[in-house]
Amino acid sequence: MNRQSQIKRKILLVIILFCCGNVVSFSQTSPAYFYHGREYGSEATYNPLSLVINGGFDVLQVSAHSRTLSSLSMDVGAANVWRNIANPIPQITKFGWGRFLGQEVFPTSLSITKAQYWPNYTLHLIGGGMTSRATLEWFRYHDVPYPSLWTGVTIAAYHFVNEAVENGAFVGPNVDPIADIWIFDIGGVALFTSESVCEFFSRTLHLTEWDGQPSYNPTFGTVENQGQNFVMKYPLPFFARTSLFYYFGDNGMLGLSFERGNGRSITVSGGFVSKELREVDSRNGTRTITAELGWIAGVFYDRDNSLLASLILSDKINEKVKVNIYPGVLNLAGISLGVFCSMGMGNQYIAGLTVRYVPFGIAYRSEK
Repeated sequence: MNRQSQIKRKILLVIILFCCGNVVSFSQTSPAYFYHGREYGSEATYNPLSLVINGGFDVLQVSAHSRTLSSLSMDVGAANVWRNIANPIPQITKFGWGRFLGQEVFPTSLSITKAQYWPNYTLHLIGGGMTSRATLEWFRYHDVPYPSLWTGVTIAAYHFVNEAVENGAFVGPNVDPIADIWIFDIGGVALFTSESVCEFFSRTLHLTEWDGQPSYNPTFGTVENQGQNFVMKYPLPFFARTSLFYYFGDNGMLGLSFERGNGRSITVSGGFVSKELREVDSRNGTRTITAELGWIAGVFYDRDNSLLASLILSDKINEKVKVNIYPGVLNLAGISLGVFCSMGMGNQYIAGLTVRYVPFGIAYRSEK
């Protein structure tokens, strides 16, 4: 790499960190909307490192991706993502501006093969924007110096890892990280600097993050039970203690949430999940990736919008059945533990333990 390229990449990194971090510094005295320091449930496991793992390796939930860290081609993926976001205009030109704007930016088609814009709006703009605000609130709650700077580092790291893992071993024009980072990730951070936006999503839609309990399996070198998921609840006007529920991540589930008192709720939902990622269009060395969908259903138990336990059934290859119980439900000798287990094809099963505040736990896997 020549000196000019090195300088350009450093400048690019500074721009991304500035956009992802310093833009949120305008809200240093605002109230907490998305992180409250709860010591139970999914909020108890939320921290910057767990965010990087859950968000960065989220795509490994899809069966086409190996969960073995050594097989991820992270160096190739990172280099290709850098090349694309450092020189976006030539890459978009090769891909085609019409394809780029119609598939990645504007909702011009309902066909799943041309709806790459959908996760851009839901996961990157809304989910990523909320996450940036929650991360800032986490640093402020724990009295970490320079919270905006650390928020920028965390958010930039999690988004870049996410794009590098998703890119994999592909080398060539890849417009997905261009749209994700330059338009929707940075746009989401800017959107959630607005107090009215934060208040609407927090107080009206009760937007929050119900991530997995990421764990490491030393036998096969795999990351397990990771995943970034978001939840919205909208109280129904004519049904007391009942809310319309939407759960989205690598899936989309609609359902109903029923308040049981003392801040506790039980939710039932169902919908569609990404089973597989496949290439549907390839021109001029570019590619378009879409998801093959399957069914999914879930039952959730939460307290104050912090997830305590969940049961998810689906026709995913890796996870037919998945159970998560978060810290705050089980205690052993004064230690609040989280546990999870899942079953996949054949006799494959996975189980693990996590501890509150620790960014990842330890997992057992029956076969690779």
